[in-house]
Amino acid sequence: MSFLRHICLTFFLVFCGVAVSANAYAAPSADMAAQLETLLKERPELIMDVLKSHSEELLDIVQQGSDKRRRAVLLRQWENEIDQPKQVSLEGRPVGGPEDAPVTIVAFSDFLCAYCHQAAYTVGNLMKRYPGKIRLVFKQIPKTQAGRVAGEWFIAAYQTDKAKAWKMYALLFDRQKQVEDDVLSAVRSIAAEAGFDAKALESAVKSKAKELDAIMAGDAADANALGFVGTPYFLVNNMVLRGALPMENFIDAVDMALKHTAAK
Repeated sequence: MSFLRHICLTFFLVFCGVAVSANAYAAPSADMAAQLETLLKERPELIMDVLKSHSEELLDIVQQGSDKRRRAVLLRQWENEIDQPKQVSLEGRPVGGPEDAPVTIVAFSDFLCAYCHQAAYTVGNLMKRYPGKIRLVFKQIPKTQAGRVAGEWFIAAYQTDKAKAWKMYALLFDRQKQVEDDVLSAVRSIAAEAGFDAKALESAVKSKAKELDAIMAGDAADANALGFVGTPYFLVNNMVLRGALPMENFIDAVDMALKHTAAK
C-alpha cells in the first residue's frame, strides 16, 4: 500500500471509529469529507502521528519529488544550452574514448575532491553504457597543492602511455587519503602500480614543469570564463552538469546530445 493511501485509510478509520462511538446506528454521512476535515482541524496531532510512524516513506516521497523537479529544470536548461558552443581548450588534455565519438564530455575535476571521485565512477559506467559514443576530456582545477601534483603526474603519465595513465587515473581517485597525506610517496607508488617507471615519470614531470603549469592555468581560466565554481563540473557537448549528479541525469544529457547530433 502506498504511503498516501495509508494516510487516507488511517484518517478514514479514525474518523469512522469516532463517528461510530458517537452514534453506533448512524448511516454514513454524505458530507464525510467535510466532517473529516473538521476532525483533523480539531485534532491535527493525528496527521503528525501518521507522518512520524512513516517518516522514511515520507522522505522517499520528498526525494522523488525533488529528483523529478531537478530533472525538469535540467532538461529545460539543456534545451537552451545545446546550441550554444562553449569555448574550452582541449589540446594536451587527457582523452578517453574514440576521437570521433558523437558525444564529448569535458570534465572539470580534482583528484582530491570526494564528489569528483563519485562523479568519475558515474562517468566511467556511463561510457560502458554507451560504448564508442562518448569521448571524455579531463581538465583539472585542483584546490590544493597535493591535488595539483597528482594532476601533473597524471598529465605526464598520459603523455607517456595513455592506457597506463587511465589506470593511474582510477588509482589516484581511489587513494585520495594517501595522496593527501603524502603526495609524492603516493603518486610514486601509484605510478609503479599502474606500470610506469616511477623515477622516469618523476623526471618527466620535472622537465615539463612549464608545460604542465600552462595546462593547469588554461583549465582554471576556462572554468572561470564559464562561471564554474568548485568541482566537479561537466560539459556534455554544450550542456552544463554541476556536481556528482545521479546516473539518470547523465543519461538524459547523453541521450539529448545523441538525438541532437543525429538530427543535424
